[in-house]
Amino acid sequence: MEFLELLLILVALILIIKKPEKENLAFGLVMVAWLMMIIFYVGHKSTGLLTIMNL
Repeated sequence: MEFLELLLILVALILIIKKPEKENLAFGLVMVAWLMMIIFYVGHKSTGLLTIMNL
C-alpha cells in the first residue's frame, strides 16, 4: 500500500510539472495519499487488526 501512496504523490508531482493548470487535481491526489497514510497508521496502532499483515 505504501507503493500506491508514493505512486499517487509521484503522479501529482508529474501533473504539476506537465500541466500547472491542473494544480487542484494534484493537490487532491496528495490529500488522498496523506489520508490513506493516516488511516493505515491509526488502524495499525489502535486496533491491532493490521499487525499481522504486511501493507
